[in-house]
Amino acid sequence: MLVGVLSDSHDNLKAIDQVTAELLKHGVELVIHLGDIISPFVVKKLAEVFKKLPLIAVKGNNDGDVYQLTTLFNKYGWSFYPEPAIVEVGNRRLLIMHGYSGVENTVRLAKALIGSLDVDAVLYGHTHEFAVEKINGKLLLNPGEVCGYLTNKSTYALLDIDSLKAEIYFLGGL
Repeated sequence: MLVGVLSDSHDNLKAIDQVTAELLKHGVELVIHLGDIISPFVVKKLAEVFKKLPLIAVKGNNDGDVYQLTTLFNKYGWSFYPEPAIVEVGNRRLLIMHGYSGVENTVRLAKALIGSLDVDAVLYGHTHEFAVEKINGKLLLNPGEVCGYLTNKSTYALLDIDSLKAEIYFLGGL
């Protein structure tokens, strides 16, 4: 199963248009958003593009209207978690989270969780910096930032659930 992994889209509609088109071209079967969607209108935009494609998301520190985000996710049959969650995708257990405090603390927490939990991978965002690392056979993945605001690199990841391999992709022209 091929999964598109996003984070930190921060209402950048141009980048969201581009990444959703690319994910559809890749033929992903599921999308995971790791937080900082920001506005409910972005969820409506995602629903227009993805239609029946499943989407799982976790709340980011900048996602303010949690009630409306949750309501829309429920309306579209998607899952929105207000806190980190362990989700089962295919035959894998994934911890999905946004992040906490600064970059160093988020990375330290993600690495601690991957070492202490019965999961196959930890997927996190918040840092706006992409990372793909294997730790004791488990995957640690941050897809970077869709918005491109902090790093000037608009990125996302494709995750093959069966092989537990991930690759970072760059959006152009933003």
